[in-house]
Amino acid sequence: MKTGAAERIRLLALVACVLPGAALAADEIKAGKWQFTTEMQLPAMPQSAAGAQPAPASNQPITRTACIDPNHPIPAEQQCTLDNMERRGGSVSWTMTCSSPQGPVHSAGSAHYAGDTMSAKLTAQIPGPNGTPASAPGRITGRYLGPCDQR
Repeated sequence: MKTGAAERIRLLALVACVLPGAALAADEIKAGKWQFTTEMQLPAMPQSAAGAQPAPASNQPITRTACIDPNHPIPAEQQCTLDNMERRGGSVSWTMTCSSPQGPVHSAGSAHYAGDTMSAKLTAQIPGPNGTPASAPGRITGRYLGPCDQR
């Protein structure tokens, strides 16, 4: 009877050691080609003509593909500089500054990669016509497509 109990304890110890490693592997960032869809809640911008109604914001999702790897989990954006990035396993947080005709757009976000999917939340500070930035929350979803194309 004691041998059976000892075997169960060893089995539980083995499972306890293996499962955390498997969970961490599932939360690692998978290198390859990913498709990202960004949805922002952009504020309406006032019209410059006196008495005109505010222009409606364009909140259409933007989808694009990019090759990433665990050392570079944030896709490079044209006209943007990655100011800061921290990664722990499958979780990434960042700050970025992008140039626009209206002025710099500052954003901060956090993402989590899990297997073939990614989800993120971000907030951008968009320059307003009077110089006061407007906050624009958003979210990004991603899915793994496969290996990156050979160049």
